[in-house]
Amino acid sequence: MDSKTKHITPLFSNLFDKAKETSFSGHMVFMKGNQTLFEACLGVKNHDKGLKIYTNTYFFIASGTKFLTALAIGRLIDEGKLTLRTYAKDILDLHLGYDEHITIEQLLSHTSGMPDYLDENEPDCGANIVNNRLLKTNDYLSYFEAKPMVFQPGASFRYNNGAYVYLALIIEALTKMSYHDYVNEVLLKPLDIGKCGIYRTDLDDQDVAIGYLDEVKTPFNHAIPIMGGGDGGARMNAAGLLKIFEAFYSGKIISPSLKDAFTKPYACVNRKRGIYYGLGLWLYKKKNTYTAYLEGGDAGISFKAVYDENSRFFAYIVSNTTEGVWSIVDPFDEIVYKHQIFE
Repeated sequence: MDSKTKHITPLFSNLFDKAKETSFSGHMVFMKGNQTLFEACLGVKNHDKGLKIYTNTYFFIASGTKFLTALAIGRLIDEGKLTLRTYAKDILDLHLGYDEHITIEQLLSHTSGMPDYLDENEPDCGANIVNNRLLKTNDYLSYFEAKPMVFQPGASFRYNNGAYVYLALIIEALTKMSYHDYVNEVLLKPLDIGKCGIYRTDLDDQDVAIGYLDEVKTPFNHAIPIMGGGDGGARMNAAGLLKIFEAFYSGKIISPSLKDAFTKPYACVNRKRGIYYGLGLWLYKKKNTYTAYLEGGDAGISFKAVYDENSRFFAYIVSNTTEGVWSIVDPFDEIVYKHQIFE
């Protein structure tokens, strides 16, 4: 087991101990501004080749991809091609009988009420999906069904993967580019963040961690889509994601006014725990301020990242196992939220 740690303090000791106890495989880093407070790499990114995980290793981030989809929509809003209040049907009608008054804002904030092709509230979620046939965004439509609305647009919050596939299709309709090319070439390439982006998940790349499903090191293979469809599929490393956050908050990806719109709460998810949702971002409320965070999980993937605009505090934890992050997320959250490290 390989590890790299910097500036270990008692604040991080519990997290690091838990990581070792659970055989954590992944990368974690905490930064404030340009100062690295703590960093560790543990485990292996490719068991067949015996390749260890390093700080520049790329990991798949599952639903963390939704932030990229939201940013792509934001860029198109700044270009005047649509607004948050635009009806999705006016750009692309799916012809499935969904409410014609669903807005872009409601798709972004999980308040559209549309049926979800991948409903995480259902016990058999994803059982019918053949992941190796999902090669382009349009392929996801074969799993969209003409079901009744779950609720009227804007009436409630219900996490919705299909809403972000719909947004990816809208990006393609407006740009005449594939969703993946638009995100990779237009949104991310100017940031100079290497291999971060949305690419095939079955490529053999020694810089990318292979996801593993269990303790016998079964690769995830076709347990996730070959190509993401707006709701997942991106790969990142810590340095790349930090650059994205910094560019987002400094107005280099979308306009400052739109950044403000993205980071305000549109839905209260859990008032007691202070959890809200913005546009493509989870928000944690503390003392009347909101700190953005991303989460993602799938077969062979677990991920969480936090960025506080005011203090420039960045916390990132990712694993190439299904439960890796979630087995130690409590001590991670304790550092982030209970010790006021970003104040």
